[in-house]
Amino acid sequence: MQSKAVTICACTSRTFMDKKKLLRVAATLRSNGYRVDIKDDLCRLVVDDPNQIIKAKEGTIIACHTRAVNNHLNWLGITPGSIIEARESSADEILSKFGLEGDAPSPTTDDLIKELEALPVCKDQDAWYPVIDKTKCTECGKCHDFCLFGVYTVENKQVKVTNPHNCKNNCPACARMCPSQAIIFPKYDKSPINGGTEIEEIFTEEVKAEMYQKRLQYRLQQNRNRFSMLKKDKS
Repeated sequence: MQSKAVTICACTSRTFMDKKKLLRVAATLRSNGYRVDIKDDLCRLVVDDPNQIIKAKEGTIIACHTRAVNNHLNWLGITPGSIIEARESSADEILSKFGLEGDAPSPTTDDLIKELEALPVCKDQDAWYPVIDKTKCTECGKCHDFCLFGVYTVENKQVKVTNPHNCKNNCPACARMCPSQAIIFPKYDKSPINGGTEIEEIFTEEVKAEMYQKRLQYRLQQNRNRFSMLKKDKS
C-alpha cells in the first residue's frame, strides 16, 4: 500500500519550481487524505537538519530531478521510499502517480498559500551544495584538486563532500571539470549538472584545460599572498 505521507520541496529561494503547480498538487493530495508536508528547501535540510529528511524517507518525496534527490538521500545513508520529479513534470503528471484524475476540480489553496509564504527564504547563500553521484564517480579526485574552498576531502581513496557550507554560491566549476559528470548542483539551471538526464551544455577539453589553468593561477596567487602575510607577521 502506498504511504499517505508526502513531502514537497518548494525550493523557496529559487524560481525554477512552479509554486502554483506545487500548491495545486499539495491541495489535491490533502483533499484526498494524504499527509502533505511542504519544506522550504530539501537541499538545506539535508545538510542543516537531516532528521527532517530522515522522517520523510518512508513516504513520497516530490522535489526536483530524481537523480539529485536520490543522491542527496544516499549522502545521508537513506534509501528513499519514492521520489517524484517536479521540476519538469506538470501537476497532472505528478498527480497521476497517485492515481488521481488530472481533470478533477482544483481544491482551494488559500491556507496553503499562507503556509508557503511563511516558509523561510534564503537568497544570499541558499544551500548551494554539491552532491556526488557515486554510481558515476570514479574517485579520480579532480573535484577535490580543483576546488578552492575545501568542500571536498579524500578519505580511503574516496571523495566526499565534507564541508558543503564552504561552497561558493552559484559556482558549478568542479562539476564542469568532472570527467564522469558525477557532481550535481540541484539549483543549477542546466542539465546534466542539475541532476537532469538531458545534455544541455558541453564543455570541451580545451575549455576545461583553460578553466584548470585559471584555477591553478588563482591558487598560486593565494599561496603567494599567504606567504607574504606570514613574512609580515614575523617582521
